[in-house]
Amino acid sequence: MLNRLPNRWNLEWRSLPHHRLTAANVLPMFDGVFAVAITLLASSLPNSLDGMNDVGQLLFPILSFELVGIAVLLYWFKLRRLILMARSLFVPQMLLGGFAILTIVVMPKLASLVIYYGNGNGSLLNWTLSQQVNVSFLLALFFFDGLTMLFALSLRNHPVRSGGSRQELAIALQAQVFGFGVLLLLAIMELFLVWFNNEFVGLVPLVLLGEEVLVARRFSRRPMMD
Repeated sequence: MLNRLPNRWNLEWRSLPHHRLTAANVLPMFDGVFAVAITLLASSLPNSLDGMNDVGQLLFPILSFELVGIAVLLYWFKLRRLILMARSLFVPQMLLGGFAILTIVVMPKLASLVIYYGNGNGSLLNWTLSQQVNVSFLLALFFFDGLTMLFALSLRNHPVRSGGSRQELAIALQAQVFGFGVLLLLAIMELFLVWFNNEFVGLVPLVLLGEEVLVARRFSRRPMMD
């Protein structure tokens, strides 16, 4: 049923050519929003130090900034690849992409909250401030990843999909489902394990890198077909 829903959207909007945007028109705004999000991530770094533990206060925020930045860049690359596959976006794709952009712009603020308050214990039965900010950030990533997966599903019967992308889309979807499942596991661990809190910041980029490695390896082994 999940697969039929995006396909039905495409069939309904296919007959309305004025309700579409080409990838060339969408990508400048898309790239600009992600560029601003990456730039604002630097605001999560501390503005001042107390002089007692300067190294610890600075190294952890810098490391977190780098890891979150890598995650945002990988999300940008993944969704941008899907937009290029589509070539033209109908209303369903525009809505999914718009919600994804609205989600990514909150990442700098959520990242700063994780850096300042996320280094603590918490679980579903012990709802601390650390637990709240970590769950909020992880849910935002989970929501963005889900929107990206829905975007990919909506391209299965896309009428103007770029030629030769059928196998690439299938492989990208398989990798997307894998990554979505791992993020779901991280969310469950965050909710139920007291000791697992902001450790996920270092794991999310690894999950996304694993998706890209899986896509690259599997696609390189298959001939390009239309």
